[in-house]
Amino acid sequence: MTELNVTETTGTAPAINGDTAVVDVVDGRKLTLTYPGPLAQYELVLALGSDASENTRFVQMCLPLIYLTAIDETPVQLPTSLLQVKALIGRLGHKGLAALAKGVKLFDEKDDVDAAKK
Repeated sequence: MTELNVTETTGTAPAINGDTAVVDVVDGRKLTLTYPGPLAQYELVLALGSDASENTRFVQMCLPLIYLTAIDETPVQLPTSLLQVKALIGRLGHKGLAALAKGVKLFDEKDDVDAAKK
């Protein structure tokens, strides 16, 4: 498996190196994202519970959370309940969620490039 690391420096595009991405939030925080393992999506759906996981749009909105492994170098565990999912979303806020989406997009683009090489 190809490693992916992304480090964003001020004023430049993020650099890819390994399987971890560090993206800046406009409010000064740094989010660390790691390419999730194969069970992460399933664990998130279980955490959401049967009612919330039936809402496809909500699940899609929550999926980026499986990449988040730290905020300002403080480890973040994958939520295990809907309450924890909501708390993490609240902790990230709009700016953190935007940065998280930016980081996940980098992983998606890397996957697309890798698939095109095959």
